[in-house]
Amino acid sequence: MVIFLAGFLFFLLAFGFPMFIMMFLPTVSALTIFHGHIPTFTLVQRAISGISPFPVVAVPLFIFAADIMTKGQMSQRLTNFAEKLVGHLTGGMAHATVLSSMIFGAVSGSTQATVAAVGSNVYPALLRRGYRESFVIGLIINASDVAQLIPPSIFFIIYGVITGTSIAALFMAGIIPGVLLGIGFMIYSWFWARKNEITRTPRSKLLDVLRATKEAFGPLGFVVIIIGGIYSGIFSPTEAAGAAVGYSLLIEILVYRIIKFKDIPQIALRSGTTTALVFILVGGAEAFAWLLTIARVPQMVTQALLALNPSPIAVLFMINLVFFIALMFFNPISAIIVLTPLFLPVTTALGIDPVHLGVLITLNAALGSATPPFGVDIFTACAIFRRPYQVVVKEVWPFIFVGVFVLLLLTFVPDLSLVLPRLLPH
Repeated sequence: MVIFLAGFLFFLLAFGFPMFIMMFLPTVSALTIFHGHIPTFTLVQRAISGISPFPVVAVPLFIFAADIMTKGQMSQRLTNFAEKLVGHLTGGMAHATVLSSMIFGAVSGSTQATVAAVGSNVYPALLRRGYRESFVIGLIINASDVAQLIPPSIFFIIYGVITGTSIAALFMAGIIPGVLLGIGFMIYSWFWARKNEITRTPRSKLLDVLRATKEAFGPLGFVVIIIGGIYSGIFSPTEAAGAAVGYSLLIEILVYRIIKFKDIPQIALRSGTTTALVFILVGGAEAFAWLLTIARVPQMVTQALLALNPSPIAVLFMINLVFFIALMFFNPISAIIVLTPLFLPVTTALGIDPVHLGVLITLNAALGSATPPFGVDIFTACAIFRRPYQVVVKEVWPFIFVGVFVLLLLTFVPDLSLVLPRLLPH
């Protein structure tokens, strides 16, 4: 059955079938052929159960909050604030792009929303300052990776639901890795800007910095609400998502007055469409993972790996490699749901912290979103900037290598992921 599933999946992938068909069609076919005694409606039940857990409610809420920000002024104000802080440095506008993505990631939890919101603002500004177009797009795509590590993160929510790991602990665990990834992108941008002799802009006056800070108070308040609320125990992650929606509506409608009440249904419809696509993938992947479970594939993988008597580091290296390769071809959410149950019994047996594992898998998923040939953020950038695929992917690889370096660092030093979760109130 495993050979049948793998062959069917790659056949559908090679012919460009939509991802939801790739999740459901092989599953239904394999169940009918190899487990005909099980009613096919069981797959529908499993798919529904995959999107039923209460923490999953946070996903549409964070998507809604991100769409409100994208429609309003918050992303633009964040970009202006970041530019005033670091724009005078070598590669300053590139640094501002990364910093904006880090802050926006603390609201949206979505790499694609970050590409759309931050990218739309910084793309023309970077080109005006002399940055090469392919570098600019590679920077925007990969800077959005940080959005899946800085809480909140849709990938963390999905992983937490699958494994039963505390989502609050996962959110806190992503902060230091997210900052490290952002710093890595900034360092590479500094070298690139210096090599290509990008002209530095004058240092902003203190009054301009203070004004930009004041204008950014609204979006910066998200960081306090989400991270502070979860850390202090005031909010659960799901409640924080609801607070994010309420706060974004309050700021955009009553303070900035960019969004009108009549705009809310249209924004909600867009968020609902995105949520439907996400949940179809989650449900399909859950059904696929269930089929693997009844076929005892996770147990076989566990027995085969433990028979080799591997060290925890060796297993983590193998997991990183499998996820990195798989995410070149598959949707990140689907890969997390399908592959995580295969390795979780092994990592549990070896005493690997599930929070640390969650950070590594989420970083792999974030990097996979920007990795050719089928990274979802690549196609998002093609659509937003209306540039051909060849231009979009031309300079993504240096940033991906930076991400892999951070991934290896986190693999060898788990405390970088675990130090903040240990501070959470119990």
